Amino acid sequence: MYLAIITLPLLGSIVSGFFGRKVGVSGAQLITCTSVIVTTLLAIVAFFEVGLNNIPVSISLFRWIDSESLNVLWGFHFDSLTVSMLIPVLIVSSLVHIYSIGYMSHDPHNQRFFSYLSLFTFMMIILVTANNFLLMFVGWEGSLICLKWLNNNFICFRKYAPNNINYYNAINRSCFLQNKYANLNYSNLNRKPFNTILKKEFHTINNRSKLRSDLRIGPHNIDVLSVLIGSILGDTHLEKRKKGIGTRIIFEQCNRNVEYIMWYHKFFSTRGYCSLNKPKLNTRIKKDNKVFYQYRVSSFTFTSLNWLHTMFYVNNKKTIPSNLGMYLTPLALAIWFMDDGSKLGKGAKIATNCFSLDDLKFLCLLLKNKYNLDISIHSGGGNKGNTLYIKSTSMVAFSLIIKPHVLPSMYYKLGDY
Repeated sequence: MYLAIITLPLLGSIVSGFFGRKVGVSGAQLITCTSVIVTTLLAIVAFFEVGLNNIPVSISLFRWIDSESLNVLWGFHFDSLTVSMLIPVLIVSSLVHIYSIGYMSHDPHNQRFFSYLSLFTFMMIILVTANNFLLMFVGWEGSLICLKWLNNNFICFRKYAPNNINYYNAINRSCFLQNKYANLNYSNLNRKPFNTILKKEFHTINNRSKLRSDLRIGPHNIDVLSVLIGSILGDTHLEKRKKGIGTRIIFEQCNRNVEYIMWYHKFFSTRGYCSLNKPKLNTRIKKDNKVFYQYRVSSFTFTSLNWLHTMFYVNNKKTIPSNLGMYLTPLALAIWFMDDGSKLGKGAKIATNCFSLDDLKFLCLLLKNKYNLDISIHSGGGNKGNTLYIKSTSMVAFSLIIKPHVLPSMYYKLGDY
């Protein structure tokens, strides 16, 4: 029984890791969860045998190091303290295994994740039950390595982008984008985040555009998603490429906001989303023969952005998704306001011409529930569409939410707030 407590999580990890394709996702989840739960039940039995009766149990498997005066065994000791520590460790591990079945359901590498998780449990048991310091060190270092592998399991998830904000928060905490490629704070945009680039991901800066759309970076950092979603609510539109191979970002702004669009371009170009060449000033002639100057930023094509297109577009018409509240962060709200917002009287307005009246009602309710902002719908008259009006009673709160993320050149849109 005591040997089973040690080996069952290891066996579950081996089956899930080496035979994951044969047993499948459900099989790997069932085997690893069952092995850990059975181990927990055995540990409870061991607590009654060893802990309550105060009868310690020792197991010696084989000799590890035998060098004159230095003798180290692969040995394990179960006493009152050991079994008392095993119970919380294994109960927590069992709950984590069960919770991960649903939490990691979108991960295409489920078998590998559960293999690492069971191996981590095995290393923790080694750490708790080892009868010598060297074996205890193996358990300690092994558990740290398993934690690193579990973290890297997120990094390998490139081709899929589930609609799960918790997943992206996990990505944001990982080192994939935030530490290796780019610091996401505005104050550090002048740094060069691509000094060291994984060859597999980008090859070199000069030939990033030659990569296939399914090999480009993804999933995307939560700050990147916030900027994307905020600008989609505003002036950005997503273009689905031919044959549905991927989606690209197209962002347009008039020349009055040149500092903002240059920041926008730098934000995405330094992260590998578009060319490093600065956007050029284009000339357009409107119906009334007025000359209009604008800048345009176009990204590379990403299959990992297809889910955003599906989320925001119905029959190629932009709409408000029902799960927008998960992604409407203060940064996204600030980007949206910088795109389409302006001062109006004692309040402020956000142009929303492309959305339906039902969409605007949903946005008013969402902003009220999420940020306690009082918003009303104003009619533009004729074909001008409707706008959202932020009432003066909410302007102080609105400014406190978005101003830390607003560029100084765009402060004029907030007026005195």
